[in-house]
Amino acid sequence: MPQSQWVPGRLPEGRPRYVGLADVLAGDIARGRLRAGDRLPTHRQLARTLGVTVGTVARAYAEAERRGLVGGEVGRGTFVRSGFGLADAPAAGEIDLASLHPPITDDVDPAALLGATLGALASDPRALRSVTDTEHGKDLPAHRGAAATWVARAGFRPPPERVVLTAGAQHALTALLLALAAPGQVATTPLTNPGLIAAARQLSLPVVAVESDEDGMLPDALADVCATGQVSLVHLQPTLANPSGRTMPASRRAALAEACARADVWVLEDDPLGPLAAGGLDPVAALLPDRTCHVTSTAKALALGLRIGVVAAPEAAGPDLAAAVRATTWLTAPLLGEVFTRWVDDGTADTIVGARRAAVRDRNTMATEILAGLGVRPDPAAPHLWLPLPEPWGVGQFTAAARDAGVLVSPGDEYTTSRRQSAFGVRIGLNADVDDDALRRALLSLVGLLHTSPRGPNG
Repeated sequence: MPQSQWVPGRLPEGRPRYVGLADVLAGDIARGRLRAGDRLPTHRQLARTLGVTVGTVARAYAEAERRGLVGGEVGRGTFVRSGFGLADAPAAGEIDLASLHPPITDDVDPAALLGATLGALASDPRALRSVTDTEHGKDLPAHRGAAATWVARAGFRPPPERVVLTAGAQHALTALLLALAAPGQVATTPLTNPGLIAAARQLSLPVVAVESDEDGMLPDALADVCATGQVSLVHLQPTLANPSGRTMPASRRAALAEACARADVWVLEDDPLGPLAAGGLDPVAALLPDRTCHVTSTAKALALGLRIGVVAAPEAAGPDLAAAVRATTWLTAPLLGEVFTRWVDDGTADTIVGARRAAVRDRNTMATEILAGLGVRPDPAAPHLWLPLPEPWGVGQFTAAARDAGVLVSPGDEYTTSRRQSAFGVRIGLNADVDDDALRRALLSLVGLLHTSPRGPNG
């Protein structure tokens, strides 16, 4: 949308005008009148249109930015962000590379496997009763046992009694922040999981960015941040990080575990894509078991609708985590837990994960070939990659131009921990609902865009 096309409706009465304008902006985003990458009018243009002061528009844009709705790019303007939970649904003909839905090979159909599992469950009265009449709101022992098996990695094998089920990885992040982070700061990388940003914002927890390189957070920088005494929890994504797709080497994991041990802080190891990564790297939880809560889930690895989060937590964190889970959902749905348990026990989970790994590997090979020479550093196991943008492209400009070309990408400013930071790149998902031919066309379109110049602010 060219910047001159958006005209807000009537501002609500009874509220400060800048708040009302931010509310109207939020409503137009929710209704689809504004989409990710759209450039908003300049402060002066909008002030003239509405008959308000430039300061009112500036405060409204600042309020919208605080809510995560827009982002400013120096010299380029103010753009609508996709925002956590506000991603646009693809329109007809658009190719969705903005989502993160790991692909799967054609010979494995999770929906058909689910049908078979539900059929078997329907003919098992004892199992049906167990998932409809759970005792005192507790996870069933069999479900915790399956979860302990699912989360086990190399040298990390937590006992079932240290495992808690949640309603997905996002719920796990929120519960852990609620249980362990307050009242201190949450330390993470400059570009991080937007789910963490959203949860911290809702809980009014300050997030501090720790200097990082391509291998992840820098241990010395983390030590300096923790030395302030204000950090209570460190958020790490050692495996297939979002949005970079990179995996942290063993030496960096060990150094970060040592830094966290010295600082005596909690560690939230965010690992929803861990099951897709073949290999023997120990998680940070294996190196610092008494201070690390390891989070993984089933949604990305097995099926998007099977939303089970698994938290392996040390004994000291157990009571507070259990209280946070009960306060936010009481109990993870036992029916989902039963499906998950059967898939783990009968090998269905391994079959699905293997099929996703194979499909991700093939997609990654294609993307690497097409994007060669553009600064992409993919991990063969990652279902997504980070595409850095050359000057003079801005994130909002490129996101909008890609959408005009029929390709949705995820703008980098969705992953920034602070409004003062800039993200000069976009995340690309090698998604399940995009076939190989469409993916190839989309990637070639992005390459073509990168070799053109962006339109100016009034283009």
